[in-house]
Amino acid sequence: MSWNRVIALAAPLFVGAAVLFWSCEQPAGSGDVNAKLMVVDGAPEQAVAVPDLEANPELDPLKVTVDNVGLASFMGEDSMEVVLEDLYTYFHLSNVGEWDAMFEHFPGHRTADTAMLTVQKEMMDKWFHKGLRNRAGGCHIRYVSPWVEEEDQRVALLGLDLNYYLDFFENFEGNPEGMRLTLQDQYGKEAIEYYEFDQIENGDTALMRQFEINATSSMYVLSSLDSLHCMFLPPQISKSPQLAAEMMDNETMLELLRHKREHFDKK
Repeated sequence: MSWNRVIALAAPLFVGAAVLFWSCEQPAGSGDVNAKLMVVDGAPEQAVAVPDLEANPELDPLKVTVDNVGLASFMGEDSMEVVLEDLYTYFHLSNVGEWDAMFEHFPGHRTADTAMLTVQKEMMDKWFHKGLRNRAGGCHIRYVSPWVEEEDQRVALLGLDLNYYLDFFENFEGNPEGMRLTLQDQYGKEAIEYYEFDQIENGDTALMRQFEINATSSMYVLSSLDSLHCMFLPPQISKSPQLAAEMMDNETMLELLRHKREHFDKK
């Protein structure tokens, strides 16, 4: 299996005291279900029980937050709110395994390789049900670029802090350690933590293995010119020049990266 391809689209791939919680943050809900899920004694201090989000999507703890004090934003507030609401939706749909709806927030219409998109959906669904879950835990927005307009779309770039998980449920057949080097290469060794713990759900005990990633990252935002429906690309798109060229002009990518470097990275 190609681990990079398993996480390429789902990971993309984000909390301090002064934080604005947007309306797109959903309440946990279903307290009865949540009350029956817990980690066992002796688990790592950082361990948090992981619900089956396909069965209980309302338990998704995902948060999209904004640094309301230090935010470097060059976009109108109304547009930014739509971007963040769509970003929440994109990550939430990935967390719960709603692939068709999630891909409405991926600019697949810009690539001629529709077969690749079909394979990606099938692969993501396959490993999701084999016990490997890619899960965004939190996205803390610290930088929002201005829009750069092209002939048929507008593009922006977000700078963010990412909290991200790879959850290996008990039915996963394989060694999660095979993923460590890929994650370290992508996010850095210091950003990765690995946990093993038992959790109890409805009286049954199950082993959970998990990588947690806390890293600085970014995300490209694409939208048509005539409506604001946001689609997202991870920064790793730049490592696939052919696909990147289908998604946006090279000059656009360079302009956005230059703006982020000058107005955020150097601060």
